[in-house]
Amino acid sequence: MLASIPPIALVIVFLMIIGMAGVLVELVRLKRKLAIFMTGKDGTSLEATLDWITKKIATTDETLDAHKEALEFLDRRVKRSVRGYSLVRYNAYESDGGDQSFASALLDEHRDGYILSVITNRNHVGVYAKRINRGTPESVLTEQETDALTIAQKSLK
Repeated sequence: MLASIPPIALVIVFLMIIGMAGVLVELVRLKRKLAIFMTGKDGTSLEATLDWITKKIATTDETLDAHKEALEFLDRRVKRSVRGYSLVRYNAYESDGGDQSFASALLDEHRDGYILSVITNRNHVGVYAKRINRGTPESVLTEQETDALTIAQKSLK
């Protein structure tokens, strides 16, 4: 029966057997490497490690989202806080000295706020507040109040 098989076919079958043996050896070697790879250095499996990493990423994402919300909240608060300010002292009455009167501008980042004026003499103290909206006063300003507004707006830059 072997005599009827051409010699070239026998050589091909022999080479295929050797090739299969090589593939089998390589398969065993890869299985060993995979077993080592799937078991981490501390004895946990790769699947457990990937599960832990996935949970850690989810927790980190939640923390980042919470921090982002907190920073946005703080940013909104800071923009509404007093960022530009000034104080212009002056003598409202020629007869009394001491520059006891003043105009003070208090503005947020949007240039919204107030100008507070205090006019003082020996017998009277008057306190006045004027609203500022986007850098524009809602009522007529005195020279000192205009100076206070200009200085406060410059301090915003």
